[in-house]
Amino acid sequence: MLKKVATIGLISFTLFSGISTVSAKENTNLNTELTKEEKQILKEQRAELRELWDQYPVEINKKDKSSVQAASAQLSGSIGSKGDILMALDSITDHVAIVKDSYTIIEAHPDTDDVAYRSNDFPARYDDIKGLRVSTTYSKKSGAVSYAERQLGEPYTLFTTRNSTDSWYCSKLIWAAYMSQGIDLESTINAMMITPGDLLESPHTSVFYQS
Repeated sequence: MLKKVATIGLISFTLFSGISTVSAKENTNLNTELTKEEKQILKEQRAELRELWDQYPVEINKKDKSSVQAASAQLSGSIGSKGDILMALDSITDHVAIVKDSYTIIEAHPDTDDVAYRSNDFPARYDDIKGLRVSTTYSKKSGAVSYAERQLGEPYTLFTTRNSTDSWYCSKLIWAAYMSQGIDLESTINAMMITPGDLLESPHTSVFYQS
């Protein structure tokens, strides 16, 4: 599973948690910049995430009309509503973002080198996508989005600690946004990193959409 492996250490932490925001469609030079050892670490972690990926299918919930929303996503190109988490697999790295509304998401991404707004267009950027819904009130979802918005302009970096609040990578931003509302999407004691797989495994999230 994707839970922490102590032998990987800081290099894997910075690679997976930070580089997880890079899309191969957007940064084709990344793979050539990695060392042989770093490539092997990414290969193993990506394999683990893909194994985990298949264990979490869409959970049908008639109350939130997931099937209608999925159909709408196919037509509009946007996915989710306020506070939902978008997750994508990619050929080199993987990525997560939080939904502000049907037009906008918030993400920490090296393309902009900071936390920034971006169009809610994951289907145009990635082929393999999941939408995660956090089991909480609308008020707390709004609070998580507001927290993420307060980080707009803060730097993106591979080298940041779990609890620092002045620099971000993709999955750490989402985790911190919900932690601000008292919801811990990654509860491993003394864990150094927050990974996309942690968000997928969280008992607080469920899958409402998959491409």
